[in-house]
Amino acid sequence: MAKALGAWLVVGAVLVAGVASGIGLKKPFRIDGTGDLTVPFVLLGLWFVIYLMLGIAAVGDAVRLVRRRDLNTLQDSANLVKLIAVPFFALNFIALAQVVTLIGSNDKDRFGLDGFLVALLFVVLTYLVLLPTSAYGVGCLVVLKRGDGIGPITFGLNMVLHFLYVVDVLSGIVVVEIARDRLGIARPPGPLSRYLLAGVVIVGSSLAAVWLVFTGIFYSSHPLGIPMPYAINLLGLTSSMEFFLLVVVPVAPLVAFRTAVRFYLGEDINALARSARVVKLGMIPLFLQNFVLCAVVVLALTLLPIAISRGAVLFFMGAWGYALVGAFTTAGLVPAVIGTYLMLLPTSIYSLTTLAFLMRRRAITPRFCALHTVLQLIFITDIISTLAIAHRAKQLNRHTVTTP
Repeated sequence: MAKALGAWLVVGAVLVAGVASGIGLKKPFRIDGTGDLTVPFVLLGLWFVIYLMLGIAAVGDAVRLVRRRDLNTLQDSANLVKLIAVPFFALNFIALAQVVTLIGSNDKDRFGLDGFLVALLFVVLTYLVLLPTSAYGVGCLVVLKRGDGIGPITFGLNMVLHFLYVVDVLSGIVVVEIARDRLGIARPPGPLSRYLLAGVVIVGSSLAAVWLVFTGIFYSSHPLGIPMPYAINLLGLTSSMEFFLLVVVPVAPLVAFRTAVRFYLGEDINALARSARVVKLGMIPLFLQNFVLCAVVVLALTLLPIAISRGAVLFFMGAWGYALVGAFTTAGLVPAVIGTYLMLLPTSIYSLTTLAFLMRRRAITPRFCALHTVLQLIFITDIISTLAIAHRAKQLNRHTVTTP
């Protein structure tokens, strides 16, 4: 049943990708009041009905496996279904945003109310799609709890996370790896898993460093005979490329998360701390480039109404003029901050896991853990926090080695 459910999720991903591309390319669904989504809605409706039947069967299959205490089959099924569901939910989010825009544009008289109602409907339907994908993970948790493989806190926390968007995937990875560890079939991370996130970050940061150098040279001395503008524009795409790899198609972060969980369960504190330090320090040039690009965009949007009105917006509109300029600034600043923050989160995977390991070994106080958890989610301080966490990990390792 897990394979059947996974296969049908692939079909669903293809369908929503078709809807998204049809709207994005404006063929055949145009966002100008003439878009007709009847055909894709019918197809997705049929897909959804069949999916619900498969989902109910999958839940029954998970219950059967729980009664047999077949933890091995449960963890295999949970791993398969959760990972296959990721492309569907990612594409579904894109298609949902486009559909809401399309329908909202056809409802100008009521300020796009139909678009919001459709959004609410799709959120509910998407949640119904999520539920069966958590059946096997929940089964793993029940079997592990009955066999004293996990404690009540781990059981309760992961049970809740299995029914929430996005974090259900992370919780699924944790539960699968714990199950494999208890079964004795856990495998250490391979070289690709160990270095994938660091490799993605370092390649992006290397290109960003070259961009920073070229930009500094060009705007300071304007050298002749060198195609600097072309190179600067080309390398300026690095931030967008990294955003795509770290956020839009989060393969590297998911692999890194699984790797971090394996390091944690295998008590490999050295690998955790080393990976945390390499990823955080390696990200610095990329964040510098991203900061410069975001600052330029925000400044350009801020000056746009001033340039168009030749300053009249400030001189003649008074407070309203400053509010208008502030709105343009906000329009550039908010997406820039959100985008950068979403890129920051994957780089904290190893640091937060190291922190959890230190807390588990009582090498740090709860106050230290809470403080550095917050610092890991703030720009700049996350780097300082990672160095402090790595230092504590080194102290723990030294103490473990010297203790007989």
